[in-house]
Amino acid sequence: MVRNNSRSLTLFIVFSIFLAMAGCKVGPKYVRPTLKMDSLFRFAQSGDSSSIANIEWIKLFKDSVLQRLVLTGLKNNYDVRIAFARIEQATAAFKVARGQQWPQFSAQADGGWQKQAIAGRIAEFSAVTAVGQVSWEIDLWGKLRRAKEAARAELFGQLAYQQSVRINLINSIVSNYFNLLEFDNELRITRENVTIRQQSLDLVRNKMVAGTASGLVVAQAEAELALAMAKIPAIELQIGESENYLSILLGEPPHAIARGRDMLDQLNEPEIKTPGLPSHLIFRRPDVMQAEQTLIAANANIGVARAMMLPTLGISGSIGAAFNPTNLIYSALGNLVAPIFAGGQLRQGVKKAQAQKEQMLYEYQYTLINSLMEVSNRLLEFQKQVEIVQSQQTTLTAAQTAFDLSNQLYNAGYASYLDVINAQEMLFTAQINLSNAQSDAMTSVVNLYTALGGGWK
Repeated sequence: MVRNNSRSLTLFIVFSIFLAMAGCKVGPKYVRPTLKMDSLFRFAQSGDSSSIANIEWIKLFKDSVLQRLVLTGLKNNYDVRIAFARIEQATAAFKVARGQQWPQFSAQADGGWQKQAIAGRIAEFSAVTAVGQVSWEIDLWGKLRRAKEAARAELFGQLAYQQSVRINLINSIVSNYFNLLEFDNELRITRENVTIRQQSLDLVRNKMVAGTASGLVVAQAEAELALAMAKIPAIELQIGESENYLSILLGEPPHAIARGRDMLDQLNEPEIKTPGLPSHLIFRRPDVMQAEQTLIAANANIGVARAMMLPTLGISGSIGAAFNPTNLIYSALGNLVAPIFAGGQLRQGVKKAQAQKEQMLYEYQYTLINSLMEVSNRLLEFQKQVEIVQSQQTTLTAAQTAFDLSNQLYNAGYASYLDVINAQEMLFTAQINLSNAQSDAMTSVVNLYTALGGGWK
């Protein structure tokens, strides 16, 4: 009898395993939405299909100081740490969902002793039992598999989010480092301008002593010198604040930031290639990948919601032994639970899941077209910043010529000191503008790299 019961239990378990493996999965199968895109981004040139996005970030920059700053930030930045913690959370959630597909085993042991007076006699009773138990929900409709599919998508979405945080952090560190170098240049230019204006003041003072210049000219020179000197603490304030912000990006208390190469010697120019960017590169962007994984999870949750409306099959069993007296204990049960009435909750649960998928679909589509816009903007920015630098270089050359001529004409008595002041201010402005344009041009490379999801390998 025991043998027949054991055989029946074995056949029941094998049949349940077959049902669990062969059961269907309710709910829609995920298919990536189609969105019409041209073969190239707007403003991308035709030709070479190589891309700046294929470069590892550390090969994009040749300044070893900048490389160390980025590595420090990737290690210590708190946003990156939070992103890693979210990955660990999503990994645990996926493993929980995966584990629900398999039988759940447990063990239980009981023991007791009792002393009782019966008919004038003292009787003692003791009992010890040890039982192993198993319970298993058969995944007839794919509810558990859909839940695992959703959890897997959430995990992949968190991995994409972490990559997005890394890329944006690289962009922030590099851009702020370039800004810091640009402020250094501004400070150097301003100090040189102060020196020039001090020399001009000394010159007109000597002329006033010689009777060839008036007190008005001296006052004008003093005012120009004071204006230039007033700009120095303002720039030093910007430098200090930039260093503090960079320190926070590095996950460190505010401190001075080391400098490496000059601003124009930061990028590996031969590596930078932008023509022929195919639009499918957009799917490498972490925000696009995260949006799609969120859509996949929402699609899978529809299957979970639909499966909640269908019967649930579960099995449970136990086997063990009782001692004193010794007996074998075993049992096997199956249960089928079908929802009949829940006040419309289950049906509304399906509608809720469908509405969430529709929302995620629109967000995914928006993320795609917004990404296309960002890449197109960064391509245009990259191209136009080169033209701006060239225009500012031309302006600087003309301003330098005008300043030299104004000094010569003033010393020869053919120009007023106001002409010298105007030419000097024009030169100073042209120097600052060129420095800003050069910094913006390099930042545009980093922005394009980020927009294309650079460093995806």
